[in-house]
Amino acid sequence: MSLRLLRFDPDPQRAGTWMAAERLAVRGVSEADDGYGWHALLAAAFGEAAPKPFRVVARPGRAPQLLAYGVTPLSDLRLHAGDFADPLVVAALRLSAAEEKPMPSFATGRRLGFEVRLRPTLRRDRAGDRDRSAEIDVYIAARDAAPPGEPPDRAAVYAAWLADRLGAAARMESARVLELRRHRLVRRDRARDLRTVEGHSVSFAGTLRVTDEAAFAGLLARGVGRHRAFGFGMLLLRPPEA
Repeated sequence: MSLRLLRFDPDPQRAGTWMAAERLAVRGVSEADDGYGWHALLAAAFGEAAPKPFRVVARPGRAPQLLAYGVTPLSDLRLHAGDFADPLVVAALRLSAAEEKPMPSFATGRRLGFEVRLRPTLRRDRAGDRDRSAEIDVYIAARDAAPPGEPPDRAAVYAAWLADRLGAAARMESARVLELRRHRLVRRDRARDLRTVEGHSVSFAGTLRVTDEAAFAGLLARGVGRHRAFGFGMLLLRPPEA
């Protein structure tokens, strides 16, 4: 099935009510990223067909948008939610007002503008033991590898990480930082208890050139980096910058 761009205009109050009822917040922790809550809401609505990657786009003075890529038609998503989802979940997503469009193919050589929100991390084995690997910020890894007294530029490290993650699909021509911030992410541990993870997120806007049409289609569907099911890694496309 072809890739689709889905747009939801959720009701933040109903979504917050559902997330609170499901205890999707860590007690005593404020200002945590709400990506896990939106991930859980999409899963409650659509099960295994929940679209990802997704991005919640804040709009000052207006309700947010939730954009996502997926292969399941919106009509099928509505049927699943109508059969199985909590009515509050359906209302929170304003599912009846959702829209979709098929994504076109982008030929090799095509220049495109993009925006993406990322959590740049890598996995590092502990004492060479792959069973004891940990996720670390790529800036920390670069800083540890840099000569003493010569710390790297954080934004440059993140931009290089992004360029590398495009792989054979595209070549990054430019990227500028829209937002760089430290925040808490909410996740479940192996015992399924909620916990928070400190880290940085970065949003870039820029221009890329498609270098492999099929690989680029796969990149759009998959997203960039880790935490793609939690509101990171969705490549939003726009006309290229001059």
